[in-house]
Amino acid sequence: MNVAHKVLQHTPAIIWKLVFLVLDVVNFWFTRILSLARHSSTRKLRRSLSKCKTFEEYEPIATQLDAASGYDIWRQNFASRRYDYKLIHERLLGLRKARMAGDFKRIVSLLRSGLLRNFGGISSKRLYNKSYIGTKILIEEYISEVLECLKFVSEMELPDNTLEMVTFYQAKLDFFHEAKQTIGTTALILQGGTLFGLCHIGVIKALYEHDLLPNVIAGSSIGAAVGAMVCSLGPKELEIHLNNLVDLLPPPEKIHNASHASPTTTSNVIESVLRRGFSQDTLIFLDYVKELLGDLTFEEAYLKANRILNIVVYPTDHSFPTLLNYLSSPNITIMSAVNCSLGYNILGRDVQPHIKTEGGKIIPYSILHRKCQFMTPYHARTLTNPGQDGKDGIVSPYTRLTELFNVNHFMVSLARPYFAPLIGIDFRHSNSKWSLMKTIDRLISLEFRHRVELLDRFGLLFSFFKWAVTDETAPLYAGNQIPIVPEMKTLFKDFRRIFDVDKYDTNIPYWIMVGEQSVWPLYPLLQTRCAIEFTLDDYYNMYRKNEKVV
Repeated sequence: MNVAHKVLQHTPAIIWKLVFLVLDVVNFWFTRILSLARHSSTRKLRRSLSKCKTFEEYEPIATQLDAASGYDIWRQNFASRRYDYKLIHERLLGLRKARMAGDFKRIVSLLRSGLLRNFGGISSKRLYNKSYIGTKILIEEYISEVLECLKFVSEMELPDNTLEMVTFYQAKLDFFHEAKQTIGTTALILQGGTLFGLCHIGVIKALYEHDLLPNVIAGSSIGAAVGAMVCSLGPKELEIHLNNLVDLLPPPEKIHNASHASPTTTSNVIESVLRRGFSQDTLIFLDYVKELLGDLTFEEAYLKANRILNIVVYPTDHSFPTLLNYLSSPNITIMSAVNCSLGYNILGRDVQPHIKTEGGKIIPYSILHRKCQFMTPYHARTLTNPGQDGKDGIVSPYTRLTELFNVNHFMVSLARPYFAPLIGIDFRHSNSKWSLMKTIDRLISLEFRHRVELLDRFGLLFSFFKWAVTDETAPLYAGNQIPIVPEMKTLFKDFRRIFDVDKYDTNIPYWIMVGEQSVWPLYPLLQTRCAIEFTLDDYYNMYRKNEKVV
């Protein structure tokens, strides 16, 4: 204190004036820079982007944000160490030259050797977390040219009607079949997410509007109910349900009078959320799906909608299949499978699968008269002996998808906003251009995820937290998957909506919108990975249906 007092007394006034001058200048520029950062054009555009309610609003703002951030220049410069741009450019020119010359054999030859989902590294995740509206223009032009070449192959005809026409037709059919097998199949996984499960509907809607909805759909819990609705409706019916779901739900008085209806008081809603993990909105949707499906079976739904529905269940009897579809269980009713996927722990009553006989009678499905219960993913993991055979003890039901339907690529919809910090790190746009900040964000996220996995492995997670983060055994972080997760802000900003009573007419459209918003930033990557596959599917199915005509 004495030293400080002496310094203050003997310091010349001119020194203090200089100190105050320096502090004043520093304060001025600090305030100015902070103000510019807060009111910068990019910051305003990001705020506007987060408020968009439709993709038509999102797209022009994202384009402006790219221009303001300089990412439009990055897109035009096709050079990058993230992919083999020389190979892509060479292949693009080769395909375009062959198509303009009408060289059918050359096009087929080039396509056969390049129809891979990650040809030349074009699916690298780092190519899709910079621009808000796309990726390298070279990649977009390459995908467009491949689609044009596939169209050319489909429309190519012999100049004269000869006996070779049948052979030529069969050659095109064989090409589309072999190319389809080579590139593989994409499956959409709708994983759990009881409280926020209605976000799955928004994911479906966003994918459907851009022709990116896979034909293979698998789900569990609420995801199973959403998948069941989608796979049991024709194209026109599906479009009506995605755009006007609330108008199709039963009127409020019917919901209140139904014996199986959802809770209608605040205390009952809170109890349902805390004990069962279901909001009133979710239960109302489940009631509607039950009424919509009736006694429809897996086989009947496949013949009606031409989509492959897979429902994941967790039986206590290992002789019962864990993945139900039109191949493994064609005569089981879909609604009974949905109830089994929800599990007895959620519904509070015993659930059993039912089958439809040839005469149309519905009877319980039994396995040699043995008792079999169906659990939620959380209870299934809790009761499983970890470390069995050096693994978790649970074989992923989604492994069966790869065997049955040639699935090698997954879109994984996780209707749980608290997963956002844990996964999809490489897919998210970073507000900072500094690579160091992006690296730190990635390290923190990976470290947190690693700690959670260790706590789960040693049985040290709290029961509620384990219920929240435990889900199916699909490999969530593998490179062949695209995770779709709502933003974390949804959890904090609108958590109260879960406890609302009789506001489903506003809440359900809101959750659908949240699901849509989670897909918009992923459109460029989805287009690159899936557009060629889905186009091949369309051409192959068209030729296969017309095979007998020729």
